[in-house]
Amino acid sequence: MHRSHPDFRWPPRADEILLAALQHAAGTALVVAAWVLIIAGNAGAAASALPPGLMILVLSGIDPARIRPAIERAIVILGTGAALAPWLFGFSANDAATWTHVVLGAVAAGSAAARLCFARAS
Repeated sequence: MHRSHPDFRWPPRADEILLAALQHAAGTALVVAAWVLIIAGNAGAAASALPPGLMILVLSGIDPARIRPAIERAIVILGTGAALAPWLFGFSANDAATWTHVVLGAVAAGSAAARLCFARAS
């Protein structure tokens, strides 16, 4: 979209850039965690970390300087799903996998929710 579009603010605020970077980092960490969990022998936990991690990476990389409510809502859903995955898929007994999913899912969902709040406020 061209910079003259009325919904496009340039330059983006520093807090919006930080939150976008945080989302991207959470997605990257979920993807890396999936590979670590595969090496550790927990394929179920790895299988529940890789898809949301990849989707968060793709969605947060579409246009990090612009807040798109539909994308941010999707990231909130993906992050919440990743945080709930240990109990939904039955690997909550593995503390490392559980905390990895909960923390990274909460970071992704929280940063997307904060970006939505910033979009409403501006």
